[in-house]
Amino acid sequence: MKKVIYILFVFATFPKSTCSQEHNTKLELNDSIKHKVWANIFASYFTTIKGENKPLSAFEMPTALLGYSTSFGSKFKGTLIYDVTRTTNAIKITDDLGNTYNVTYNEGSRYTAYLKMAEITYSPLNFMDVRFGQLLNSQYLTMQDKFWGYRYVYFTYQEVHRYGNPADFGAQIDLKYRNYLLTQFSITNGDGPFKHQDEEAKFLYAANIEYYPVKGAILKVYADYAPFADTVSVARDRSALSLFAGYRTSKFRVASEYNRVFNYGFRENNSYWGISSFFSYSFSSIVDVLIRYDYINRSMPLNLSKTHLLIYGIQLQPIKSFNISVNLRNLIGGSNKTMIYVNSMLNF
Repeated sequence: MKKVIYILFVFATFPKSTCSQEHNTKLELNDSIKHKVWANIFASYFTTIKGENKPLSAFEMPTALLGYSTSFGSKFKGTLIYDVTRTTNAIKITDDLGNTYNVTYNEGSRYTAYLKMAEITYSPLNFMDVRFGQLLNSQYLTMQDKFWGYRYVYFTYQEVHRYGNPADFGAQIDLKYRNYLLTQFSITNGDGPFKHQDEEAKFLYAANIEYYPVKGAILKVYADYAPFADTVSVARDRSALSLFAGYRTSKFRVASEYNRVFNYGFRENNSYWGISSFFSYSFSSIVDVLIRYDYINRSMPLNLSKTHLLIYGIQLQPIKSFNISVNLRNLIGGSNKTMIYVNSMLNF
């Protein structure tokens, strides 16, 4: 009888103990998973008050962005971002000598949703992050864009003039030394988020170094190199260099950068360069003033050469998640024009 009672006791307690352990383990895993969803909406209106511009005035939607991230404890994190932009550009045809020919093409929608970021991050050590997937470009998006802080008013210099891709497929390693130094090394396809890897399987190699000497100050150097995968006789390896310095406090921010692309479009002696500087001051939590100056030396999207762009205006933030800016823009050199913009941004 004692044996029977003992056996019944084991069967009654053992499954219960096992189930309890499994349940506790699941609870611990679920408790360590964190989710976040966010979105940005940029809407604007402009009108031309001097010079030629087509159209003379219009409403725009520069960006509509939807993001999601999840973290599994302190080691793993996943980030997914969809953006809205024009995913097709003008098609060009060139012969063996690099001569360009006109071609008829369908441009595609300016408001196509595309995968901007799909990143898996693994942090094996406190000072190391390993990233894999579709990565944001450390050339200008991960730091300069945030430092500028007025993306809804106007994109950063390198993004406007296409000195690099906003994102690309590849792998990256981040090495951090306390709060003073960040070094990033990446290997990507080099063809951007809208194209597959080229047939020759040539990669883009990039290095980014950020140094924070004192609170609020930053010095940044970025360089990349991509061998050409073209059979055109004038094709050459492409490379880029970016130098950035900035300082900010709770009241103001000031920064300047020098950017250069060698053999833009993998074409020999086809180098672009430019300078961008900006300053902003917060009179209160509601009112900012901002000034920006860009010097443009050869630009494909605007078909400009040796041109100056001035942006000056104010920003109002009536509530924390909503900003609105009224700004004046002067484009000097080539086709001179003056425009008034009203830009707005909503984050949630």
